[in-house]
Amino acid sequence: MCPDFLNDFGVSSYVGFLDTLIDKAQDVKELRDKQILHNFLGSDEEVAKLFNKIGTDIVSNPTIYRDVKSKIQRRYDNKLMTSIAQFNHQHFRSPWSALAFLAAIIALAATVAQAIYTILGHYK
Repeated sequence: MCPDFLNDFGVSSYVGFLDTLIDKAQDVKELRDKQILHNFLGSDEEVAKLFNKIGTDIVSNPTIYRDVKSKIQRRYDNKLMTSIAQFNHQHFRSPWSALAFLAAIIALAATVAQAIYTILGHYK
């Protein structure tokens, strides 16, 4: 960060960008689950505190991650995608709930098919 050195503030901009994404330990966990961030510090809470601390008063280039930020904002503003994500988060927290939902759909489809074949068989 020397004032007489020409640079694009790439590292500090990346740290600032991560600071905008990370506020609490849950944010770190989500970034780790997506393999965007690797935690070698210990707890996710420590990583969140670190980024919140080093992200203040940082000199960055606001244009470097403009495209990424706009894509994130467009994804966030998409109400359908947000509703689907909230539905998945609320109802399918474990693979077993998704499997049970799939089994219920198959059972319902089989019941409807059985009723249709019974009605069609009655008229023949």
